Amino acid sequence: MGQVVQLGTCINGRYRLDAELGRGGMGLVYRATDTVLDRPVAVKVLSASALGTPGRARLLHEARAAAQLNHPNIVKVYDAGEDEGLAFVVMELLVGEPLNSRQPPPLEALLPILRQVCSALEHAHGHGIVHRDLKPENILVAADGHATLTDFGLARSRSARITTDGSILGTVFYLAPEQALGRDLDGRADLYALGVLLYELLAGRLPFNADDPLAVISQHLYTPPVPPRTYNPGIPRALEALILKLLSKQAADRPASAVEVQRALEELPEPAAQGPAAAGSADIPPLDQLVRGRLVGRDRELA
Repeated sequence: MGQVVQLGTCINGRYRLDAELGRGGMGLVYRATDTVLDRPVAVKVLSASALGTPGRARLLHEARAAAQLNHPNIVKVYDAGEDEGLAFVVMELLVGEPLNSRQPPPLEALLPILRQVCSALEHAHGHGIVHRDLKPENILVAADGHATLTDFGLARSRSARITTDGSILGTVFYLAPEQALGRDLDGRADLYALGVLLYELLAGRLPFNADDPLAVISQHLYTPPVPPRTYNPGIPRALEALILKLLSKQAADRPASAVEVQRALEELPEPAAQGPAAAGSADIPPLDQLVRGRLVGRDRELA
């Protein structure tokens, strides 16, 4: 947890904290003003004493990872450092809402968002960076439909290993099997998370869910997903096939790259051609209202 800093504080003698924007596992995010360039920015703050050297290194690693990337659908990082025991990262101030904070958009509006996410992932993977925490909360969508991938706090590049081998990082509901096992991974781990995200947006529920994180991990490893058309018959069959391929237990059975997924999304028939139910998500509540927990009828897996 990040350390709450009094509003009006000037981080590093430059970034004035104006308002709190949100909280996450890695720190607090503030709307701030860069007093040197006189522009609004977002500042992520983590108490160095709270998580010690590993946490501080991880936050600064987020900045180094994201700063390598230059893509319209990836948050821009401007600065990073430490000031009086606080590690901080300065980013562009984005306008938009997390993908999970709104009613899931109809398919014709969702597909362009997903294609942008794929484009961002392809760029990151091409630079040797695996996001490792792809989920709706980390995708900001502006009013015009522009999507931005954020929060590279768990990103790993091929040239840097912040965590020890065998550790598990990431949000458990979106965790690829190889990630849950602490094995070496590549961009196909992000594609698995993309499959979970797609399933959740279109079916209105997670493919794997339980109160106990270990039970969720067990499902990722061993339980085949229920086809999403079971819950939303309006999902095009080609899209369902893509989702199930993304959710393959073995990385080798998934699409080879994000650009391959992007092309598959581009080749889908127009949603209107699938019938009135194609929009599909009209009765699905916002994702932040869905219950992410509760194991029902899975006594064997829970045991």
